[in-house]
Amino acid sequence: MVIEPPKSQYIQIADELRARIQGGTYPADAPLPSEQRPADELGVSRVTINKAITLLRASGDVKVRRGAGTYVRKLPKIPRDAKRRYAARALGTGAGEVEVRTLKLQSRTQYREIGRVNPPSAVARALGLSEGEETLVRRRVLFANDEPTQIADSYYPWSITEGCDALLQADAGRGGSYSRSAELGHGPVRFTEDVNVRVPDDAEQRLLDIEATLPVFDIWHVAYDAQNRPVEVCVHVMPGHLWTLHYDWDDETAEEETD
Repeated sequence: MVIEPPKSQYIQIADELRARIQGGTYPADAPLPSEQRPADELGVSRVTINKAITLLRASGDVKVRRGAGTYVRKLPKIPRDAKRRYAARALGTGAGEVEVRTLKLQSRTQYREIGRVNPPSAVARALGLSEGEETLVRRRVLFANDEPTQIADSYYPWSITEGCDALLQADAGRGGSYSRSAELGHGPVRFTEDVNVRVPDDAEQRLLDIEATLPVFDIWHVAYDAQNRPVEVCVHVMPGHLWTLHYDWDDETAEEETD
């Protein structure tokens, strides 16, 4: 490798180390060599190597395991197809499980809370609830091969879900909560999503086991039934380095021109 100006040394080295990761020189879930080894190989100081690795940590290419060193990220990018993911939920207990299993990874969901709560004001507004109306909340962390991949907190109007014992269980059954909502007469038929990018708060860093500077997708997903009533708000928090968000749509202007 030849290091040339004007690009900073540590940025060029980060690019080289990233290329080695992508090329398999440093395979997934393997430790990076000690800082001295690439420093000697590339003719730079350990401080420069450390700054390059800091960039790789910030981009999610590597992660630090306390007491064990720096390791290459072991999970591949997970594609999230906003249009098709919910149609596939019948193949498992939910869309998130199907996405992970499609990559031949082991899916696991850890529920943090299931119960009747007063929702945050933004959720209440999105659901069109009156003041004091309660919701059922299902808070969970999803894993692939025991690595956390997202936080997902779902809220449903209590007036709809009251009496549905399955939704009070961690395993809501085949097809997940949307299939149970359909059985209650409020199956989702339309969805909207608002996507923002931000850095995680302290709790999210711990739950997702990520660096404080690593951006996350903050996705507000709202589901509507056939009467156009909002029946669920799900707030997804997803590490940006793990996910590819895919959207597709029809050109409505073209359709209008052919009419």
